[in-house]
Amino acid sequence: MTSTAPEPTKRSVTLTRMAGTTQNRQGDATRTRLVKTAERLFATQGVDAVSVRAVNAAAGQGPAAVHYHFGSKESLLTAVLLDLGASIRDQIGANVDALASDPQAPTLDRVVRALTDPYLELLLKHRVRGMRWVKIVVQVSREDRPAVTSTGQDELSLRLREQVRRALPDTDPVRIDRRWPIAVMSFLQSLSRIDDWAANGAKVTQEDLVEYYEDLVSFVTGGAERMLG
Repeated sequence: MTSTAPEPTKRSVTLTRMAGTTQNRQGDATRTRLVKTAERLFATQGVDAVSVRAVNAAAGQGPAAVHYHFGSKESLLTAVLLDLGASIRDQIGANVDALASDPQAPTLDRVVRALTDPYLELLLKHRVRGMRWVKIVVQVSREDRPAVTSTGQDELSLRLREQVRRALPDTDPVRIDRRWPIAVMSFLQSLSRIDDWAANGAKVTQEDLVEYYEDLVSFVTGGAERMLG
C-alpha cells in the first residue's frame, strides 16, 4: 500500500507565493543598493581602483553579494552604466532615427545636439547621480571592455557617425572616423568637470548648467566643423 503526499492547501500555496515575492523584492532592493553604491565609488575613486569587496562593504552586504547578484565586477559595471544610461541611449537612438528619416541632410549642430541633449536632460533631472554617471562614462567609453559593448554603445556610435557624414559630405569618411571621437570625448570630459570649474566652489544652478551646456555645444560644434570641415 502506497501513501501519497497531501495536496497543498490554498493557504500554503498563498504563503509560498508571498514568501517568493518577498524574497524577490529583497533581491531587487539589494541589487539596487549595490548598483548605487558602485556608481558612487566608481565615480569618485575610479572603476579600476574599486574592488568587489569594497562595493560589498560600502553597501552593507556580505562578501559574496556582487557575485551572487551580478556574477562579476564587469557585469556590475554594465548594470551601473545601464541604470541611468539605458534611457540616454534610447533617447539618442530616437534622435538619430529622426535625423536619418529626414531626406534633408542635417546640420552639424543638429547632429551634435542629437547626442548631447539627452545628457542635459539627465543632469537637469538627476543632478548628483547623473554627474556620477557621466564621470563613469568618461572613464570607460574609449575602453574595449565587455561592459561597454553590452550597453549597445558601439552600434549607436556607428549610426550617429553616419549622420556626421551626411552633415559633412565633402569630408573624407576616414577622417571623420578618426576625428569625430575627439569631439565626443571633449564634450563628455568638459561636462564631467562643470562642478570643478564653478567660481569659488559655488553651487552650479540649473540656469548655470544650461548656460554652460549651450556654450559647450557651441564649442564642440565649432571645433568639429574646423577639424572636419
